Parts: sequence; C-alpha cells; structure tokens
Amino acid sequence: MNLLKKIKDWLERKNLACEIKFLLDSSMVLGEDHLLTEDMLERFQMEDEPRRIDVIYLDTPERDYLKAGWISRIRVKEGKSRYTLTYKMRYPVKDGNVDAALDAARADGLTLKQDKYPAEIDWGYSKMTLSFAANVDVRTEEVPDLSLLTPDKALQMAVDNLPPEVKNRDADSAVSEKEIQVVGPVRFLRYEGALGKQSVRIEVWPIPSETGEICYTAELSRACKNLMEAAKIRIKLVEKLEKMGILIHADNLKTQMILKPVK
Repeated sequence: MNLLKKIKDWLERKNLACEIKFLLDSSMVLGEDHLLTEDMLERFQMEDEPRRIDVIYLDTPERDYLKAGWISRIRVKEGKSRYTLTYKMRYPVKDGNVDAALDAARADGLTLKQDKYPAEIDWGYSKMTLSFAANVDVRTEEVPDLSLLTPDKALQMAVDNLPPEVKNRDADSAVSEKEIQVVGPVRFLRYEGALGKQSVRIEVWPIPSETGEICYTAELSRACKNLMEAAKIRIKLVEKLEKMGILIHADNLKTQMILKPVK
C-alpha cells in the first residue's frame, strides 16, 4: 500500500460517523405508564410529548438475514406521509479494531466511499458495531398505518426498493427463496433533549421477554461527527449517567430480542 492510499484511508476512518448508545435503568427513568417520568423530562430538558414511531421487520422464520448481519425494516413516523425503508448491514468491531471490520465489509462490496450506503459506528457500553445503512422513502398521500400493511405488500415494497448491494449479495443465496415473515408493528417513543450541553435522544421500546411479557427498555443515544469526538463526549455522558445512577452496564440487544427465531 503506497503512502497516498494510506493517508486517504486514514482520513476516511477519521471522519467515520459514530453514534453513542447506552441502556438506562427503566425502573428509574420510566413511570408506570412506560413514559419518562417528570423528573427525567426535566433533567434531560425534554418536552412532555415524544414522537411515536412504528416499525416492522422482514426476515425468514429462522432469522437468516439477522444471522447474516442484515436488517430490513419499514418505519412510519408520526405525522409523516411516507414509509421509510432501511436496509442495514452490521459488522462487529472486536477489541476496537475498526480496520478489521472495514476489511470484512470491503469483502462484501461495502466501502466508506459509497454515499448511498453511509457507514457508522454504533458505540455501546462495551461493544462497537460497524453498520452500513441505505434509507429509501416511499411517499403516500395520507399518513400510512403499518398495521394495515399486509405482509405481501410489505415484502413487495422491500423487494422493489432493494439497493444493488443487497440484490448482489442474495442473488445466489438459498435464503432469497425462503418464506419472508413480517414482525411487528412495534411502536416506540422518541424523546429529544439534552444532558448538560450535549444534545441526546432517548427511545423507549417495548421488548418481548422470554416468558412473552412485554418489558420496556430505555436507550439514550448521541450522534457524533467522528470517533474522536465520540470518545470525548462518551466519557462525559458516562460520568453524568453514573452520577444519576441510571446507567446499565450492558449493551442493547433490542433488535435481536424482537426478532427471536420462531420455534
């Protein structure tokens, strides 16, 4: 590798976007109505009313796409006259080795130079994940209702808008011939606010437990321009959340919990 290419690769990694994500103790931040308590609304400088977002996921009964790292979903935001389709590929970042994750993505044809498939690092409490996500908006005349979207129509919408990377990846795969299921809709709440001088977002998700009960999980996130900025902000957020006594020392597995394989 020549020096110029090394410099270009370093600059790309330096500007790789990052989103910090932390689980919060639901018993301390949510009330009996599963909404943020008045105290939390005040401490996080948030408005009383969160935005409601509905989401469905598409996968095989055995969750082949999830196992392969792909997530295909359709979201509807409250008050918006459109479906937002997301096709996301995830790569684990082991021991902070972003280069190894990028090499694995490059082998699948995904690089940091693809504007239509932007890359991001998700940085949780103890784990990092590299993700590439393509978003496609399908506009409607009225605000759509995911509960009225039939599985056949959802699947057709997802297939019609498949990015080339997904088409190429699954062209010769037996997975593409399997039955596709629709999981959901799941409605979660999104709050926008700040912790000190740092703007933050808190989402509240209903997650099915092993017993079938619905448990509510609260996740705080903060988008950053790059890993260097994220590292500095992350330290400050951890200190504040620890002081408040609401930080959970674990990583979020909400997508995996929602998409538990059908037995």
